[in-house]
Amino acid sequence: MKQELRYVDLTWAVVAVCESESFTINQLVHDDSVEQAVERYVIGYMAFWQIAFVEKERLVPCDDETLRAAARSKIARYIVEHPPVQHLPRFYIVLLQQPCAPPEPDGTTRVLQL
Repeated sequence: MKQELRYVDLTWAVVAVCESESFTINQLVHDDSVEQAVERYVIGYMAFWQIAFVEKERLVPCDDETLRAAARSKIARYIVEHPPVQHLPRFYIVLLQQPCAPPEPDGTTRVLQL
């Protein structure tokens, strides 16, 4: 089963979604845009699993394209080093300059696999 990596830029993070024939990001989208659906899923997932209690109102927008490129590169390296064992929907997220999560020296967080 072939998987494809699709990046979704949120105002406060970069999310990569492994899409396959059995799961596409469009399955999350109902009346929202792709970004809104992914954001709702990611915030809900992190709160449910107590990874972080993220309040959308407290997230800091980041429009630094250099950080976004670094986040995409970090996610791609992570996936190469930690390939998924099963063909399940996979979400990878890197937060950009958020006070709720301590950043690494480059201004992004480590890769979180959801």
